[in-house]
Amino acid sequence: MFKQLRITYLLESTELWGGVKVVLEQSELLSKAGHHVNLLSKDSGPTWYSCKVPIIQVSDFNEATIPASDIIVGTYWTTVRDAFSCNRGILVHLCQGYEGDYLELSHLKKDIEEVYSYTIPKITISKHLDNFLQQRFNSETYYVGQMLNKNIFFPNNKTNFLHAINFFGYRPLKIIVVGPFQVDFKNISTAIRGIVFFEKKFKRHIKVIRVSQFPLTQEEKEIRNPDKYLFHIPHYEMGNIYRESDIFISMSKEAEGFGLPALEAMACGIPTILSKISSYTSFDKIQDYSLFVDPFDHEVAARAIYEIYSDKSLRERLIARGLDVVSHFSSEALLKRLEDAFEKIIYKYKTKSLFNNQSELNAFVKHIL
Repeated sequence: MFKQLRITYLLESTELWGGVKVVLEQSELLSKAGHHVNLLSKDSGPTWYSCKVPIIQVSDFNEATIPASDIIVGTYWTTVRDAFSCNRGILVHLCQGYEGDYLELSHLKKDIEEVYSYTIPKITISKHLDNFLQQRFNSETYYVGQMLNKNIFFPNNKTNFLHAINFFGYRPLKIIVVGPFQVDFKNISTAIRGIVFFEKKFKRHIKVIRVSQFPLTQEEKEIRNPDKYLFHIPHYEMGNIYRESDIFISMSKEAEGFGLPALEAMACGIPTILSKISSYTSFDKIQDYSLFVDPFDHEVAARAIYEIYSDKSLRERLIARGLDVVSHFSSEALLKRLEDAFEKIIYKYKTKSLFNNQSELNAFVKHIL
C-alpha cells in the first residue's frame, strides 16, 4: 500500500444520518492509519458526533475549494456532480444507496441517473449495490463494506430478561423501531401497524421505543403513539437504547442501501425482524440470522413478533447468529478494503494515463500476458 494518500471526502451536510456517520468513521480510520484526510462540508460540522478529523466548511465544491488529492470521494450524487469537472484528483463515488429509487427524489431521477452514468469508480457499502451498479450502469465497483464500533455496540453482560424466561403476562415486550417516519423507503408505518396488529390479536401490550432524526409526527401518532420517542440522539447513546430493547423491527423497502441500525441491534444481542430485501439478506450467505418478512405485510410482521415472543430457543438462535454475522463487520476489515480499493483505482488510473486510449492499453496487457 502507498505510504500515505491524500484523501478528500465531500459532504453535502453533516446532519444526523447513518450515511454521514459512515463517512465520518471512514475518514477517521484512514487518518488513524496515516493517510492525510480532508473532510469538506457545506456546514460547520455535526453536533451529534465528535469527529476526530477536522471538518472544513466550504460554500461549494470546485477547484478553488477542493485541495489537490490522490482520491476525492463524492458521498452523495450532488457532491459527485459538483466535483466531476474539477481536476483535483481521482474522483470516486461512494454509493450507500441508489438515490434514484427514493420516492422523495423522483422528480430528480433523470439528473441522478446522469451522475451514476459517469465512468468513474464506485465504492459500495453493500454487495447488492455492487451487482445493481454493474448491471444498471456498467459501473466499475469496489465493495468496502461497513464497520461497527465495538465500544458502543456490544451485547449486555447480564442475561437479557427476554432470553432468560418466558414472560407471558409478566411485563410489556419492548420493541425498537429506528428511522424517520417521513422517509418512504424506511416504511416505518408498516412496522408500527404490525405492532398494533400483534397487540389486538394476541392481547398483549408492547412498549414501543421509537428513534428518529425528526420530531414525532401527527400521522405516526394516529397509527400508534410510541411509549418512548427519542429524537436526534447522539450515536454513542444508541448502544444502551438497543440493549434496553427486546426486539428490533425494520420493514424497509428495496431502496434501503444497507440498514445499519439492524446490524447495530444484532451487535447488542437483540433478535431482529427484517424485511426480505437485498440489503438485509446480503449481511451473510446463510440467511438464518433474522426472521425475514414481506415488507408490505404488517400481519406477517405481527406473527414474527409472536414467534420471537413465545419461543426461547428461536430467540437464542437469532441472537447467536446475529452476533456471529456482525463479527465480520470490523474496522480492520473495512480499512483493508478501503486501502485496497484506493490502491487498485490509483494503479488503474496511472496505467491508463500511459496510453492514448483503451485499445493501446488492451494491446499492452495482451502483449505482457
